[in-house]
Amino acid sequence: MLIVDDSRIDRTLLANMFAESYSILEAASGQEALVTMAERKVDVVVLDIDMKGMNGFALIDAMKADPSLSDIPIIVETGESAHEESALLRGADDFIAKPFNTTIARRRVDNIVTKHVLEREKLQTALRKTELLAAHRAQELLYAAEHDSLTGLYNRTAFCRKTAELLKSRPHEEFAIVQFDIERFKIFNELHGSIRGDEVLKAIAQCLDKTLRNRGVYGRMEADHFALCLPKDMALSNNLATQLELALANAEAEHEIVLYFGMYEITDRTMPVDIMCDRATLALRSIKGNYNTRFALYDSNMHQSLITKHTMKAEGERALEHREFEPFIQPIFNLASGALVGGEALVRWRHPDKGLIPPGQFLPFFENSGFIVRLDSHIREEVCRFLASMESSGIASVPLSVNISRLEFYDPHLCNNLVDLVKRHRLPLSRLRLEITESAYADNLPQLLQAMEKLQRFGFTVLMDDFGTGYSSLSMLRDVPIDMIKLDMRFLGGESRNRAREENILRAIVPMAKSLDLPVIAEGVETADQASLLESVGCDLVQGYLYAKPVSRDEFLALAVRETAKSPLKKQKA
Repeated sequence: MLIVDDSRIDRTLLANMFAESYSILEAASGQEALVTMAERKVDVVVLDIDMKGMNGFALIDAMKADPSLSDIPIIVETGESAHEESALLRGADDFIAKPFNTTIARRRVDNIVTKHVLEREKLQTALRKTELLAAHRAQELLYAAEHDSLTGLYNRTAFCRKTAELLKSRPHEEFAIVQFDIERFKIFNELHGSIRGDEVLKAIAQCLDKTLRNRGVYGRMEADHFALCLPKDMALSNNLATQLELALANAEAEHEIVLYFGMYEITDRTMPVDIMCDRATLALRSIKGNYNTRFALYDSNMHQSLITKHTMKAEGERALEHREFEPFIQPIFNLASGALVGGEALVRWRHPDKGLIPPGQFLPFFENSGFIVRLDSHIREEVCRFLASMESSGIASVPLSVNISRLEFYDPHLCNNLVDLVKRHRLPLSRLRLEITESAYADNLPQLLQAMEKLQRFGFTVLMDDFGTGYSSLSMLRDVPIDMIKLDMRFLGGESRNRAREENILRAIVPMAKSLDLPVIAEGVETADQASLLESVGCDLVQGYLYAKPVSRDEFLALAVRETAKSPLKKQKA
């Protein structure tokens, strides 16, 4: 107890009165009391109002203004009712009247202290419950980010990361990547229904858990496609295929489903895991439809597909020289006001003979060949030129985001090149935003962190793309100092029976991001139900075919001229 009174007699009376229940500290003025409370822990303050210098009212005000002192109970000693009322209005908890009645004074002080202790314990209990709930929810989110919701196996990104960790931890052991999928699975689903098909997928997952646990890494890459990283001797044995056939028999599907296996023996551990998987997949595809064999090992003769990739790259070189690649921009809107607030630049190929080629027909080849780096650089140049033309025309431009591919993070000149690009077009750095792809995160986190820190030091805004579709989303939120997140609405594209769980996770993600001061852009919004859900969870920014498809620069310019902050949000059909 801290007794604050400029009367030595009153301090002595009060000290004797409460000495049996409290350790007593004394102060002869408000200033001295503040010094004491800064140095010592105080549980309750008994103070006089009429003191020289800082009086009791001023001391109450000072304590309430200081977060470290504002919760300390305050008992006022006074003989004037006006002082009592004023002190209570300022935040005092109670008063004891002069001359002091020992019994009443002790009871009043004890009541206030007891009440304060109970309230503090109640608050601490509630805080502990909240922390436990938050920890549990974080575990759920992390699990959902790493695992396929149907089978419980690792998803593609987690599989690649875990495989890289396994190879690094066991450098002297020989491993192989095995990929397998189900022939005619789509027909099986059409004949028996998706529920029956899901049962088959779960039976396969349970078999993998039982057969391979602690022996390697395995996951569901997509649909009916599975991947494994196993010790080489185990991968070459027939035991896994035998166990899977038994699992299918138990699921009463052995006569309708055929499994094909492709394998790549790991000889170069510096190769990215996704490239290893591509080689195993290439082996798998080489025997699809061949009922004489169900297993293929990758070898150098399987490079015919690479010839196609090289042909596509050469065609891309020609197209780049003739400026056939151009950015299309998908607008980003404020969900509440409908205002145009930004856009994402997406590449389109305007071929002289084939017309407008969608990106899905050429980007995978360019990503595998490395040509994507030159293409991305060209698109960024075109985007900055477009932004500069808007600025010079007096049109209020909005930020446009461009993608940074995983290969570009290996370029030590990336940051300087981006800064030079923006400066060359006389643009503020805020006009060009950078989206980090999921594959960049999966490949090399230290390299990503180093590049991102440099980009942010320069002043670029960095967005995390495809949040919710893989491990990298939640891990990047935890590990990487990003500025914004883009929530991919494919996150809600799973089985209908999982929709409630997915929506609950979404309801946790958006408030969590907001608590971290991270703006959220929901991309891929295609239905009114998705928009309503996003509005209900407080998502501010949206992008998708429900509102606008990717458009040419001229169309986007017309939209920018037409849009105002008060424009109604115009929804389009996908």
